[in-house]
Amino acid sequence: MSKFFLKLSIFIVIILLFIPQSAGAETTQGMSEEIMQIKVRLLQMQIELLKIKLALLTETILIKPDVSVSETKKCAQLEISWGSVQGATGYRLYRDGNMIYEGKDRSFVDSGLVLGEKYRYVAYGLYRGEEGDPSEVQGITAPDVCPPKTPSLTLGRKPCGGQITVRWTSDLEEVVYQLFRGSKEVYSGSLSQFVDSGLTPGRTYEYEIRAGNRGGWSDFSDSVSAQASNVCAPSIPEVSSVVPETSGEGILSAELKSSPSNNIRVRPEGTNQSVMAIKVEATQSDITIVRLDLFFDSQVWRYLDKIKIQYGWRTVAEKEVNRDSFTRIGSEDIYRIRFADFQSLVKEGSSGTITVKVDAKEFEEEDLPYYLTVFLEDNSIRGVDGIGLSQYAPQNGGGKEGNFVRTFRIE
Repeated sequence: MSKFFLKLSIFIVIILLFIPQSAGAETTQGMSEEIMQIKVRLLQMQIELLKIKLALLTETILIKPDVSVSETKKCAQLEISWGSVQGATGYRLYRDGNMIYEGKDRSFVDSGLVLGEKYRYVAYGLYRGEEGDPSEVQGITAPDVCPPKTPSLTLGRKPCGGQITVRWTSDLEEVVYQLFRGSKEVYSGSLSQFVDSGLTPGRTYEYEIRAGNRGGWSDFSDSVSAQASNVCAPSIPEVSSVVPETSGEGILSAELKSSPSNNIRVRPEGTNQSVMAIKVEATQSDITIVRLDLFFDSQVWRYLDKIKIQYGWRTVAEKEVNRDSFTRIGSEDIYRIRFADFQSLVKEGSSGTITVKVDAKEFEEEDLPYYLTVFLEDNSIRGVDGIGLSQYAPQNGGGKEGNFVRTFRIE
């Protein structure tokens, strides 16, 4: 098309060149006027052709970025959170000047973003529908990978013993899976199946799962329900050999200690300040504690620098506190931090103490006091007994309103 317009323009220019500039003395005045009119029309045609060529060129330039954007994967997601504002009835969140959220929650998952793109966020507290002062503008770069696809679940009963086998489709990429029974997380890891045990035989349970990587979390799968297997019949006794008692299945129990007490004070910039202590006891076998999950009811990384786990008098694990240290559980402001890089032995028939200690950030006096609550859910403590089976504690009494809760204040 552009070659055609170019040839036509050259042809018009040639015609203009061969038309005489003057008709001479022999040329009548009428003929001169007619020639001039032809020249004017030809010049107008050339101008219109140039306009068309310019429009086509502009259109080509404008189309290229659109093609490029459409080929870019808009699958990145960011979880944006912000602190509470006293007296606010709600919040608004803006991305690059455009409002993307309004509501009472203090966090929002922004999805459909361009991989690796940098975005600017600012939040406002609302007072009777009017915006208060803005937060500081935060520039955040979206991850460079997409969240994984949503796994699909299949369930099957074990032959007996109050168990349900949960399997799910796996991803070839590096992915972690979160499996929930109802609203309670029962598994987190990279495997593609889990045997949920200790269930009430014949009772129906409901499960859902999601997958995550450094690009974010997938949607939750559709809920799938199954009935726990029946009680096992007693096995036929065998007298072939004697199994040492030390290799039997162990029992792990936990109890919240009275000290440190509830509502204990934590000093700003203070270090190694105890906020919770749990007594753990092993029976029928030695048990090695290998994992501890702690749950908080607020965004702890705003107030603490470190969380440490002490067994006896020795610090066995610690973590620098930041947003990436925590996993948000469900739709509420509940955040879990997991310690799984330690081993602490509890001898059969004896007990030990797990103490949770914190280092607090520096605060201005007008921002204090601030209250934080830490608690255990059921099965927050995982141990391995003498025959390699996993044992969990507490078996019951977990949760924010349960028996393993401590609130402490920073002031």
